[in-house]
Amino acid sequence: MLTVYCVRWGDKYPRHFVEDLKESIEKNLSVPHKFVCYTDTPEHDYDLPVKYPYLRGVWHKLALLENKGDSLFFDLDIKINSNIDFLCEDFKNFSLIDSTPWKGVKDDYVFRITQNTMVNSSIMRWSNHAHVFEKFMKHRDMYLRLYSGIDRFIYNEQVDYQLIKTNNITSWLENIDNSAIVLYNGKYEQVQPANN
Repeated sequence: MLTVYCVRWGDKYPRHFVEDLKESIEKNLSVPHKFVCYTDTPEHDYDLPVKYPYLRGVWHKLALLENKGDSLFFDLDIKINSNIDFLCEDFKNFSLIDSTPWKGVKDDYVFRITQNTMVNSSIMRWSNHAHVFEKFMKHRDMYLRLYSGIDRFIYNEQVDYQLIKTNNITSWLENIDNSAIVLYNGKYEQVQPANN
């Protein structure tokens, strides 16, 4: 059974983002699955309390890798427009989104200073990759000082990953809003005010 995860920590996103994501996945994923919200404020039977309350924000996403079995993760600030069954393959590799289409590398110096990564963890796929989180936990305090989020940790710390490269996933930065999945990269409220 496939497990589909999201994380809701703190109050950045109201609870309806979880409900909207759950409903959207039920509508657009035909593969049998169960939905789990990893959260610091459990309210429903599909909520799983965070295991490491001392972690903050996006770092809870990395803790999900402790869970074994075919797994998908989605950020709350995405929009699913159509069928996403194409994501249900190659669970043996830890996979993230290729952010090259919207980040580009026009100026290497600017890239290193402002981006420092070409991966995006808005969607992740895995099955048995607890070692990634274990690597982080061995030097947790150092990594928390070095990196503002898990994308940079994964990209810069020789974590073994594959890229999900597909035209079915786009970013709002590409001005394409009808792909199967649109990523809003933390800008959902500014870009999609009508949905709030």
